[in-house]
Amino acid sequence: MHLSKEIQRVLVGLKSDVKLAETMDGTLPDQYAFYNKKGRSFRAEFAQTDKEFSIVLFERTEKQNYELCFARGIFYDVKRISNVIDLWVGGQKSISKLKTEFKELELYQDFDFQNSNSDIEKAWNKVKNMFFNDTKFWKNIEWRNRYLEMLIGTKRHPEFQNLFPFTSHYWLRFSPKKDFITECWTLDTYIVPIMHSKELPKELGNYYVSESENIDGNYFAELKEALDFYSSILKKTEPIKWVTNE
Repeated sequence: MHLSKEIQRVLVGLKSDVKLAETMDGTLPDQYAFYNKKGRSFRAEFAQTDKEFSIVLFERTEKQNYELCFARGIFYDVKRISNVIDLWVGGQKSISKLKTEFKELELYQDFDFQNSNSDIEKAWNKVKNMFFNDTKFWKNIEWRNRYLEMLIGTKRHPEFQNLFPFTSHYWLRFSPKKDFITECWTLDTYIVPIMHSKELPKELGNYYVSESENIDGNYFAELKEALDFYSSILKKTEPIKWVTNE
């Protein structure tokens, strides 16, 4: 199945105004489908088989440098996933009404507790949005559960409540400043859950804390141990003030 063409065919049958985005060479992608205009948008691809479809519903705005997520899910019918796309992007239907109609959807949830600093709270919500916004969310469930536990545990930890979180490659890092580009600890200082494998067995631990002074890093079975150690690293080293072009 050519995913974009099949979804577009169904959308035309629904008399939808939604026109899927093309790649840079002007063709519709066959393994995934997306929409790239401002506002309501989505990203979809095949999941475990070519009869399963993964989708994330989000919104893109000029005020954000990331996508604000609303829901994601796995569908087993191309007509049904196309209907979701039409109602979300074209019909502008509320996410709560879509959830009522499509039980396949998992709604994005904010943290159930807030940081007293609104800018730090926004940074945490950005981190959680970026983690949620992944069409491969159905893979490595145990690792993803530990990752979410790490975000919640770190946000609650008293030593991190005055710091701004940011991520790349799922590595959780911190800055004392809202604009982490101008000042942060070295980029090889981070925490991440271990994705267990033959090379990284479960016996090694569940969390990895990297520090520039130890190229082998540090492994921990418990999250609190890992966070206490991570915070001790940040206390004993000064963040770097990076030179900018401003």
